[in-house]
Amino acid sequence: MGTLREVDDEFSPWFVWGGGCVLALLLLVLFWQTWKSQFAAPPGYLFGTASQEIEAGYCLTVAQVIVPSGAPIGSYFDEAAQFWVKRLKDLTPDMGPAITAGRAKFGRDKVAAGAKSEFWVQFAMDACSNRALTYGAHFRSFD
Repeated sequence: MGTLREVDDEFSPWFVWGGGCVLALLLLVLFWQTWKSQFAAPPGYLFGTASQEIEAGYCLTVAQVIVPSGAPIGSYFDEAAQFWVKRLKDLTPDMGPAITAGRAKFGRDKVAAGAKSEFWVQFAMDACSNRALTYGAHFRSFD
């Protein structure tokens, strides 16, 4: 006599396909919610700046002061500065007030950092670079 197979030991095809479809649907819904949530955050600008123009002026200042002797042409810092200059040009025809406001805010923040101001400038450069990537920057120096 052959072995009797118990029905409880195997899954029916309906169970496997149905569970697979439910799992695929669940993954699709989770992906959609994750994608949608990136746009749900309230708009905000780095370091409490009041507008995109001032944010760009602030980050331009950071990119310019992080290397006191001046960034070598083609370096990461030069690319960051060029990105923020281009962004400022795209946002406003008169870049002067935005740069001035950004420099003033940067100066206040650097003074507030006190003895840790050099570490804070590095943090600001990192935050500005991440924001630049969000805005579509591509740093060739990292290729």
